[in-house]
Amino acid sequence: MKLTSKTLTTQAKEAILEMINNSLDVMTKLPSENELSARLGVSRNTVREALKTLENDGVVSTRHGVGTFVIRNSNNIISNITILDSFTKIITSHGYIPGSLSNYVDIRPCSDEIASKLGVNPGEDILYIERIRTADGVPVIYVEDYLIYKEGMYEEYTKVQTQSLFDFWNKYGIKMAFSNCNIKAVVSDDKLMKALRLKESKAMLYLQQTHYCTKGIPVMYSDSYFISDKFDFSLIRKVMD
Repeated sequence: MKLTSKTLTTQAKEAILEMINNSLDVMTKLPSENELSARLGVSRNTVREALKTLENDGVVSTRHGVGTFVIRNSNNIISNITILDSFTKIITSHGYIPGSLSNYVDIRPCSDEIASKLGVNPGEDILYIERIRTADGVPVIYVEDYLIYKEGMYEEYTKVQTQSLFDFWNKYGIKMAFSNCNIKAVVSDDKLMKALRLKESKAMLYLQQTHYCTKGIPVMYSDSYFISDKFDFSLIRKVMD
Protein backbone atom coordinates (compact mmCIF):
# COMPACT_ATOMS: atom_id res chain seq x y z
CA MET A 1 0.00 0.00 0.00
CA LYS A 2 1.48 3.32 -1.12
CA LEU A 3 0.78 6.41 0.94
CA THR A 4 -0.31 9.69 -0.62
CA SER A 5 1.86 12.75 -1.17
CA LYS A 6 0.37 14.16 2.06
CA THR A 7 1.87 11.33 4.11
CA LEU A 8 2.70 12.12 7.71
CA THR A 9 4.55 10.07 10.30
CA THR A 10 1.22 9.22 11.92
CA GLN A 11 -0.08 7.78 8.64
CA ALA A 12 3.03 5.61 8.33
CA LYS A 13 2.53 4.53 11.94
CA GLU A 14 -1.09 3.56 11.23
CA ALA A 15 -0.08 1.61 8.10
CA ILE A 16 2.58 -0.34 10.01
CA LEU A 17 0.17 -0.97 12.90
CA GLU A 18 -2.44 -2.26 10.44
CA MET A 19 0.16 -4.63 8.97
CA ILE A 20 1.04 -5.86 12.48
CA ASN A 21 -2.57 -6.41 13.53
CA ASN A 22 -3.51 -8.15 10.27
CA SER A 23 -0.61 -10.50 9.73
CA LEU A 24 2.21 -10.45 12.30
CA ASP A 25 2.49 -12.45 15.51
CA VAL A 26 4.21 -11.36 18.70
CA MET A 27 8.03 -11.55 18.42
CA THR A 28 7.88 -11.46 14.61
CA LYS A 29 10.65 -9.32 13.14
CA LEU A 30 9.41 -6.40 11.07
CA PRO A 31 10.78 -5.71 7.57
CA SER A 32 13.81 -3.43 7.53
CA GLU A 33 13.45 0.35 7.39
CA ASN A 34 14.47 0.21 3.71
CA GLU A 35 11.78 -2.36 2.94
CA LEU A 36 9.09 -0.45 4.84
CA SER A 37 10.18 2.77 3.15
CA ALA A 38 9.78 1.20 -0.29
CA ARG A 39 6.50 -0.49 0.61
CA LEU A 40 4.91 2.66 1.99
CA GLY A 41 6.47 5.10 -0.44
CA VAL A 42 7.96 7.33 2.25
CA SER A 43 11.46 8.21 3.43
CA ARG A 44 13.46 6.09 5.86
CA ASN A 45 13.33 8.98 8.31
CA THR A 46 9.52 8.92 8.28
CA VAL A 47 9.57 5.15 8.86
CA ARG A 48 12.11 5.57 11.66
CA GLU A 49 9.93 8.18 13.41
CA ALA A 50 6.83 5.98 12.99
CA LEU A 51 8.65 3.02 14.53
CA LYS A 52 9.86 5.19 17.40
CA THR A 53 6.26 6.18 18.13
CA LEU A 54 5.15 2.54 18.01
CA GLU A 55 7.96 1.66 20.42
CA ASN A 56 6.76 4.39 22.80
CA ASP A 57 3.27 2.88 22.53
CA GLY A 58 4.63 -0.53 23.52
CA VAL A 59 3.81 -2.18 20.19
CA VAL A 60 7.35 -2.88 18.96
CA SER A 61 10.82 -3.10 20.43
CA THR A 62 13.99 -2.19 18.52
CA ARG A 63 17.37 -3.76 19.19
CA HIS A 64 20.17 -1.93 17.45
CA GLY A 65 21.96 -4.13 14.96
CA VAL A 66 19.32 -6.84 15.26
CA GLY A 67 15.99 -5.35 14.13
CA THR A 68 12.52 -4.32 15.26
CA PHE A 69 10.20 -6.93 16.76
CA VAL A 70 6.46 -7.00 17.42
CA ILE A 71 5.78 -7.21 21.16
CA ARG A 72 2.03 -6.50 21.01
CA ASN A 73 -0.49 -6.80 18.18
CA SER A 74 -3.78 -5.98 19.89
CA ASN A 75 -6.49 -3.89 18.29
CA ASN A 76 -7.14 -2.34 21.69
CA ILE A 77 -6.26 1.28 22.41
CA ILE A 78 -2.63 0.95 23.45
CA SER A 79 -0.79 3.47 25.57
CA ASN A 80 2.70 3.48 27.01
CA ILE A 81 2.04 4.31 30.65
CA THR A 82 5.41 6.09 30.90
CA ILE A 83 4.29 8.71 28.35
CA LEU A 84 1.96 11.42 29.70
CA ASP A 85 -0.64 12.19 27.04
CA SER A 86 -4.21 13.41 27.26
CA PHE A 87 -6.91 10.76 26.76
CA THR A 88 -8.08 12.77 23.75
CA LYS A 89 -4.67 12.43 22.09
CA ILE A 90 -4.39 8.72 22.94
CA ILE A 91 -7.82 7.97 21.47
CA THR A 92 -7.21 10.11 18.37
CA SER A 93 -3.77 8.60 17.71
CA HIS A 94 -5.38 5.17 17.32
CA GLY A 95 -7.78 6.35 14.62
CA TYR A 96 -10.86 6.76 16.83
CA ILE A 97 -12.99 9.89 17.23
CA PRO A 98 -12.88 11.08 20.86
CA GLY A 99 -15.98 12.39 22.56
CA SER A 100 -17.89 12.71 25.82
CA LEU A 101 -21.31 11.31 26.67
CA SER A 102 -21.66 13.33 29.83
CA ASN A 103 -19.93 16.48 31.00
CA TYR A 104 -20.83 17.59 34.54
CA VAL A 105 -18.92 20.50 36.04
CA ASP A 106 -19.17 22.54 39.24
CA ILE A 107 -17.16 24.54 41.75
CA ARG A 108 -16.93 22.80 45.12
CA PRO A 109 -14.95 22.96 48.37
CA CYS A 110 -11.85 20.77 48.33
CA SER A 111 -12.05 17.68 50.54
CA ASP A 112 -9.24 16.75 52.90
CA GLU A 113 -8.17 13.91 50.62
CA ILE A 114 -8.01 15.98 47.44
CA ALA A 115 -6.41 18.90 49.31
CA SER A 116 -3.55 16.65 50.41
CA LYS A 117 -2.94 15.56 46.81
CA LEU A 118 -3.01 19.10 45.40
CA GLY A 119 -1.17 20.79 48.23
CA VAL A 120 -3.98 23.23 49.07
CA ASN A 121 -6.06 23.91 52.16
CA PRO A 122 -9.24 21.87 52.72
CA GLY A 123 -12.30 23.90 51.80
CA GLU A 124 -10.61 25.89 49.04
CA ASP A 125 -12.54 26.07 45.78
CA ILE A 126 -11.68 23.54 43.09
CA LEU A 127 -13.21 22.88 39.68
CA TYR A 128 -14.75 19.40 39.54
CA ILE A 129 -15.35 17.81 36.12
CA GLU A 130 -17.02 14.42 35.64
CA ARG A 131 -16.99 12.84 32.17
CA ILE A 132 -17.59 9.61 30.29
CA ARG A 133 -15.02 9.56 27.49
CA THR A 134 -15.85 7.74 24.27
CA ALA A 135 -14.04 6.30 21.25
CA ASP A 136 -16.22 6.36 18.13
CA GLY A 137 -19.20 6.89 20.42
CA VAL A 138 -18.47 3.85 22.61
CA PRO A 139 -17.93 4.59 26.36
CA VAL A 140 -14.40 3.55 27.37
CA ILE A 141 -13.37 5.76 30.33
CA TYR A 142 -15.12 7.24 33.35
CA VAL A 143 -13.08 10.08 34.81
CA GLU A 144 -13.38 12.57 37.67
CA ASP A 145 -10.99 15.53 37.53
CA TYR A 146 -10.22 18.03 40.31
CA LEU A 147 -8.54 21.23 39.11
CA ILE A 148 -6.90 24.00 41.11
CA TYR A 149 -9.46 26.77 40.60
CA LYS A 150 -8.65 30.01 38.81
CA GLU A 151 -11.01 32.98 38.45
CA GLY A 152 -13.41 32.52 35.54
CA MET A 153 -12.45 28.90 34.98
CA TYR A 154 -15.99 27.56 35.44
CA GLU A 155 -17.45 30.00 32.91
CA GLU A 156 -14.64 29.29 30.42
CA TYR A 157 -14.98 25.52 30.65
CA THR A 158 -18.77 25.48 30.39
CA LYS A 159 -18.48 27.75 27.33
CA VAL A 160 -15.91 25.73 25.37
CA GLN A 161 -16.36 22.18 26.81
CA THR A 162 -12.73 21.43 25.87
CA GLN A 163 -12.14 17.71 25.17
CA SER A 164 -8.52 17.80 26.35
CA LEU A 165 -7.94 19.27 29.80
CA PHE A 166 -4.26 19.60 28.92
CA ASP A 167 -5.33 22.02 26.17
CA PHE A 168 -7.68 23.74 28.62
CA TRP A 169 -4.79 24.37 31.02
CA ASN A 170 -2.81 25.93 28.16
CA LYS A 171 -5.35 28.77 28.14
CA TYR A 172 -3.98 29.72 31.55
CA GLY A 173 -0.34 29.45 30.53
CA ILE A 174 0.06 26.13 32.33
CA LYS A 175 1.67 23.15 30.59
CA MET A 176 1.58 19.64 32.02
CA ALA A 177 4.99 18.08 32.64
CA PHE A 178 4.47 14.80 34.51
CA SER A 179 2.11 12.92 36.78
CA ASN A 180 2.41 10.70 39.82
CA CYS A 181 0.30 7.67 38.87
CA ASN A 182 -0.99 4.77 40.95
CA ILE A 183 -2.67 1.86 39.10
CA LYS A 184 -5.13 -0.60 40.62
CA ALA A 185 -7.29 -3.41 39.26
CA VAL A 186 -10.95 -3.08 40.28
CA VAL A 187 -14.33 -4.49 39.31
CA SER A 188 -17.03 -2.14 38.03
CA ASP A 189 -19.64 -1.24 40.64
CA ASP A 190 -23.20 -0.07 39.95
CA LYS A 191 -22.08 3.53 39.42
CA LEU A 192 -19.47 2.56 36.80
CA MET A 193 -21.78 0.09 35.09
CA LYS A 194 -24.43 2.77 34.68
CA ALA A 195 -21.97 5.44 33.53
CA LEU A 196 -20.24 3.18 30.99
CA ARG A 197 -23.43 1.41 29.89
CA LEU A 198 -22.16 -2.02 30.90
CA LYS A 199 -24.57 -4.95 30.93
CA GLU A 200 -22.41 -6.95 33.33
CA SER A 201 -19.52 -6.36 35.72
CA LYS A 202 -16.15 -5.93 34.06
CA ALA A 203 -12.54 -5.70 35.16
CA MET A 204 -11.37 -2.09 35.21
CA LEU A 205 -8.02 -0.36 35.37
CA TYR A 206 -8.18 2.41 37.96
CA LEU A 207 -5.62 5.21 37.59
CA GLN A 208 -5.11 7.74 40.38
CA GLN A 209 -3.04 10.59 38.99
CA THR A 210 -1.73 13.84 40.40
CA HIS A 211 -0.68 16.05 37.48
CA TYR A 212 2.18 18.54 37.80
CA CYS A 213 2.98 21.56 35.64
CA THR A 214 6.44 22.48 34.33
CA LYS A 215 7.12 24.37 37.59
CA GLY A 216 6.70 21.12 39.54
CA ILE A 217 3.44 22.28 41.15
CA PRO A 218 0.39 19.95 41.36
CA VAL A 219 -2.52 21.49 39.45
CA MET A 220 -4.94 18.61 38.85
CA TYR A 221 -5.89 15.26 40.36
CA SER A 222 -7.79 12.57 38.41
CA ASP A 223 -9.62 9.34 39.20
CA SER A 224 -9.91 7.45 35.90
CA TYR A 225 -11.56 4.09 35.26
CA PHE A 226 -10.73 2.27 32.01
CA ILE A 227 -12.60 -0.74 30.62
CA SER A 228 -9.75 -3.25 30.62
CA ASP A 229 -10.84 -5.08 27.46
CA LYS A 230 -10.71 -1.76 25.57
CA PHE A 231 -7.33 -0.51 26.75
CA ASP A 232 -3.83 -1.96 27.01
CA PHE A 233 -1.29 -0.04 29.07
CA SER A 234 2.28 -1.03 28.35
CA LEU A 235 5.60 -0.40 30.01
CA ILE A 236 8.94 -1.01 28.33
CA ARG A 237 11.49 -2.37 30.82
CA LYS A 238 15.10 -2.46 29.70
CA VAL A 239 18.23 -4.00 31.15
CA MET A 240 20.65 -1.30 32.26
CA ASP A 241 24.11 -1.43 30.69
